[in-house]
This record gives sequence, structure tokens and C-alpha cells, in this order.
Amino acid sequence: MYIDLAKVDEKGIVIDDVVSFGEEFIKKTPIQKLDNVKIKGRAYYSITNEIVFDCDVEGVMVLLDAMDLEPVNYPFSFEISEVLSENASEINKNELKTLDIMDILWQNIVLEVPISFRANPDKKYEMSGEGWELVDEERKKLDPRLAPLLELLEKEGKE
Repeated sequence: MYIDLAKVDEKGIVIDDVVSFGEEFIKKTPIQKLDNVKIKGRAYYSITNEIVFDCDVEGVMVLLDAMDLEPVNYPFSFEISEVLSENASEINKNELKTLDIMDILWQNIVLEVPISFRANPDKKYEMSGEGWELVDEERKKLDPRLAPLLELLEKEGKE
């Protein structure tokens, strides 16, 4: 999504668009799909001749549930307020004086991705199966092969 800086003035230009992020963006993230992200805001020049990009962003990203790895819709909504100087490197590289705001959007969306996400935290999961069992602190069992070692440690502690 490009902004033509020649059309930007003190009043700015209104941005009201829907964008999607392809595989090149999401391939190294926990995001499985990211389509129909709504951007509403404006870009304008400030008094100090800097480009200001203010907008509201909302959408739904598809993540994997932390427990069962099922795809889950995760809604997000946030505001962006970026100040870019006229001499910013991404603007100077471009002789046509346009600004690609996809990178700014992407950097802010990545910040919204949760470290771990469960669609239904109250859902009960199977805690054992064939040849395995989930053991927590309350139900910790001592491996019988380590019993002699525990006895030695207890004896050391008493001396």
C-alpha cells in the first residue's frame, strides 16, 4: 500500500483501505493467515515538515491454539502513530516520492501476536495416553530407580 507524498499536504490524505498479508510476511511467525486488515486514518505533514502517519488498525489473525494446535481466530485492534522525517531512508530510496506503509503496518501487527494463546482456557484436555502421562507438581511420582539416590541425599542432609 503506497502513499503518494506529492498529494500529502498539511491537511493530509485520508486512508481507508483493507489489506491482506501474503506468505512472504507470515512465513516466520506464528500467524497462519492474515487477511482483510482494515486501516482507517490519515497521513499528513507536520509543522516541522515530518510525515505523520496516524491510523486505527483492526482485523483477525489466525493462530494455532497452544494446547491442541487447532486454528483459532484472534481479533486485534490498535492505533498507530508514526512520525517519519522527509529524509527517512525508505523515502529517499524511492525517487517517485511514495511511501510503502505495509512495513509499518506489519511491524505493529507483529507486536500484537500473543506469546501463547488458548481459544478456550476452561476446556479440559486428556492428561494421559498410551505410554505417557502428564505429571504436575501435585502428582509427581518418584522413579523407583532413583529411590537409592534419594535415600543418600536425605542421609547427607541429616549429618
